[in-house]
Amino acid sequence: MILKSKICGICDSKTLDFIVNHPCAPEFVGFIVNYKKSKRYVNFENLKILTSIDKKKSFFVAVLVRPNEKILEQIKNLNFDYYQLYDCTPTEVGFIKNKYKKKNNNSFYCKELQRSRKI
Repeated sequence: MILKSKICGICDSKTLDFIVNHPCAPEFVGFIVNYKKSKRYVNFENLKILTSIDKKKSFFVAVLVRPNEKILEQIKNLNFDYYQLYDCTPTEVGFIKNKYKKKNNNSFYCKELQRSRKI
C-alpha cells in the first residue's frame, strides 16, 4: 500500500512555499475555494497568487462545497489538478468532471458534506 498525504487549508504563500519545497512534501495541497464560513477560505485574488507558485511534485486541489457554475467558471483556468467536491449529487459530480476535465481520484469526490463537520 502506498501512503499519500494531503495538507489542506493553505492560505498564504509563505506556508505554501515551505510545504512544496519540504523534503517530505505532500502529494496533495488543498485550498478552500468557496466555503466562506471556513477560517481557511481563500478568496479568488489570493487563489490566483497561490496557484501560480511552483508546486514542484505536489498536486493542487480545489476544495469546493456545493459549487455553482459561477465559481467553477471563475477557477477553471487556475492551476488545480483536482476538485474535491462536497455536497454534490453523483450527477453533478459527473457533469463537473466532464466539463472541467480535472483528474479523477475517487477519494476526492465526496457525495455529501456532514452538516456538523467544519471544513
